[in-house]
Amino acid sequence: MDSLQVLAPLTALVAGFAHALEPDHMAAVTTFVSRRPRPLQAIGFGVRWGIGHSAAILVVGCILIALDIRLPDLLARGLEFGVGAMLLGLGAWLLWSVLHERAHRMVHAAPPAEAHGHGHSHRHGSLWVGMAHGLSGTAPLVAAVSATAAGSPLQAAGYLFLFGVGTTAAMALYAVVAGLVFDQAGHRGPALSGALRALTAVGSAGIGVLWMVNAAFPA
Repeated sequence: MDSLQVLAPLTALVAGFAHALEPDHMAAVTTFVSRRPRPLQAIGFGVRWGIGHSAAILVVGCILIALDIRLPDLLARGLEFGVGAMLLGLGAWLLWSVLHERAHRMVHAAPPAEAHGHGHSHRHGSLWVGMAHGLSGTAPLVAAVSATAAGSPLQAAGYLFLFGVGTTAAMALYAVVAGLVFDQAGHRGPALSGALRALTAVGSAGIGVLWMVNAAFPA
């Protein structure tokens, strides 16, 4: 077997794994995990984010490669700005949640029965967030795939698929680790848990603002 035929799939998996662990990706998933940190719930958020991200990249990437077109720079920047706004919104949502729970404890002099149990309507939120991240990252990835797997559109599609597998695996692993951290913080007391979640909220919002500024005013 040609060494390139072995190297390309491994490159896709490793690149996808590394890609998942970018700050904006971790910030988004952490906001969900911080509210429901138990292992199965946490891994669910990571897997759903990865599936959404991978599906968006696979579908849009294959279309762009098959038609040999590139996203206009203005559209790519608009998608990046949208991701920044989404991260800002996630941070604000989490911060409101922390403040709401703190007020609840002050009124009732006891923590809620399930500090992380709210948000059933947000169960699939990480899927849509992953899709948004995938759309914003399609343009640079397609450019890289065109150079790495230039043999045929089928090879490029295979590269994108394996890239998604690596991305999903990495985010699932990260989500479990993050969930364990938040779960342990919750067992140590609501003050520590609230502080850690507030820090996560501020971090997500800060990264979102940075993305919006970079998209609006590119270097």
